[in-house]
Amino acid sequence: MPKHFNTIKSKISDVEKKQRLEDYKYALKNGFYFGPSVDIDDFMKRDIFDESVHLKCLSCGKESDIEYDILEEMWDESLSDYPTLYCDHCGKEKSVPIDIYHRLKLKVFK
Repeated sequence: MPKHFNTIKSKISDVEKKQRLEDYKYALKNGFYFGPSVDIDDFMKRDIFDESVHLKCLSCGKESDIEYDILEEMWDESLSDYPTLYCDHCGKEKSVPIDIYHRLKLKVFK
């Protein structure tokens, strides 16, 4: 969990859980899964959340969302307190988490 910006947690539906379970079974059957086994009943009973980050471009203002897992793979926390991504709309490397956008652009939360 990042300490300089917020993430959005969304509870996944039972349909999504069933799809992830099917993906798990397929990966297990075909040798793609190398982790510990999963208790299927426990998995289905548990509340599971996806985490995402809401981004906004400092240049053009375009907003978007990205899964935190993907963002975490691209961002080196040792280099900066927050990620800066290329904007899908204007192509500039100015897309930052919305909390950071507000701090930098609107001068709030200081």
